[in-house]
Amino acid sequence: MVATRFSRRVLIFIGIGVALPALLLAGLGVFLTMRISRAVEEQAVRYDTYMSKQVAEAFEQDLLSEMRRSIALAENAARVGGGAHEILAALQAGETELGRPHVVLLDQLTGYSLVMLENQPLVYDARPGGKWFVGLMLRGPDGQIMGSGGWIFDPGRFLASRLESVIQDRLPSNPRMYGGFQATRKLSFELFGPDGARLANVRQPFDVGELRTELLQGPFEGYRVRVGVTSGAAVVWAERFVGIEVAFITLMVLVIVLASIFGLRYTLRQVELAQLKSSFVSNVTHELKTPISLIRLAVETLEMQRFSSPEEGVRFLRTIDRETVKLAQLVDNILDFARLESGRPVFQLSRVDAAEVAREALETFRPRLDDQGFNVEVEIPEHLPAVLGDPRALVHCVLNLLDNAIKYSRERRAIRLSVGTREGRVTISVADRGIGIPPGDQQQGFEKFVRLETGLVHDVRGAGLGLALVHQIMRAHHGRVELVSTPGEGSTFTLVLPAAAETSTAPAAEAQTGS
Repeated sequence: MVATRFSRRVLIFIGIGVALPALLLAGLGVFLTMRISRAVEEQAVRYDTYMSKQVAEAFEQDLLSEMRRSIALAENAARVGGGAHEILAALQAGETELGRPHVVLLDQLTGYSLVMLENQPLVYDARPGGKWFVGLMLRGPDGQIMGSGGWIFDPGRFLASRLESVIQDRLPSNPRMYGGFQATRKLSFELFGPDGARLANVRQPFDVGELRTELLQGPFEGYRVRVGVTSGAAVVWAERFVGIEVAFITLMVLVIVLASIFGLRYTLRQVELAQLKSSFVSNVTHELKTPISLIRLAVETLEMQRFSSPEEGVRFLRTIDRETVKLAQLVDNILDFARLESGRPVFQLSRVDAAEVAREALETFRPRLDDQGFNVEVEIPEHLPAVLGDPRALVHCVLNLLDNAIKYSRERRAIRLSVGTREGRVTISVADRGIGIPPGDQQQGFEKFVRLETGLVHDVRGAGLGLALVHQIMRAHHGRVELVSTPGEGSTFTLVLPAAAETSTAPAAEAQTGS
């Protein structure tokens, strides 16, 4: 209920913050625009947007026309059963300025992109040096697609060399164009590369702040065409009379953008949490059903005495014990996390021996470690300073770290549990030789309900609560959890706790934390 009321208040404040300034500034802007140049500017904006799309389509049509004209010989070679060498020779014989001919057979097309231009599939793929392969499908004697023939060309050079002809020739001849060539004389056209540098232009734009940009797609990905008006356009004359109006509109846009960003981030976060919670329910269901099913199977086997030797019966008992520990740990995770999320006091703090915490957690996990063939190295020195904490919660943290180490270890089944001191603090470390975590995903792993999907992590199911719970418990104990990990080499999680002498006795009775 508290979270719901908070969400509603946030949304109300967002609505007020967006609505009032937007209405005031938009009303003033509309008033000035209607009095001076609204009709002219709106028409210019619509037409600039329309023209930018037409230029982008014209480039695609120009490329397709050039390819159709130059690939005829290669298509004939493919239809008569020619191989890759014959098709390549036919491409080389064709007259084109696209670039170096290239043939890609059908079994090599995996990973290539496909786009439909005028109901004809065009295959493309990025190549080193900013170049692209672009080609058309070729069919063999049986009518089946045998591959693609095309060229490795420079998109920037192609676009720059054809911008003038597209504006002067292709656009006026397009039957879908309205306005024709006469209307384009008051417009400027600029071509920009992926690095933002201008490659070509037709007429210089007049800076009115209303330039329209169209991102090119397919083999022209990364390039963009910007359309604007020239100094002789009617909208420029109107703009000279609305300087004050532009200032108000700019302020309005700034307010709307900032408010929209805040509102969008908040809304997206809520959607993300809803999705994560849904995934959490699914994962928890699976995590609960798996040990329950194994326990039930083992119990039925023991009841019906379906085992051939006492050793096999002991193995079923060990299975029950192992899965019961896993089930209890999962339930404890859910209950502890629910209490932490509610903000209620959940820890009874007292002087705790970190060495005993590590030993107790290890002994709890010992059957599972032995059953899965893990080699455990333990380093616990004598005479460690005590820490102020809840022993059950600290043991739970170590159990979660050991559980992670088991889950994400592969062939190298080795775990190192160590306790020590560092700069007046007590540390408990769990190191594995597993798959590791990429640097960009390490912080995300401590968020609630989050399970990483990189590498081999997605092969292991889980509730997504373990590390989040460890993080919150450490915060409540005035400590922290550190992670050092290298993909493919393993991970080391370290609990860092202040020694009891460095922590005030005021919170010794209980501690709490919030989300």
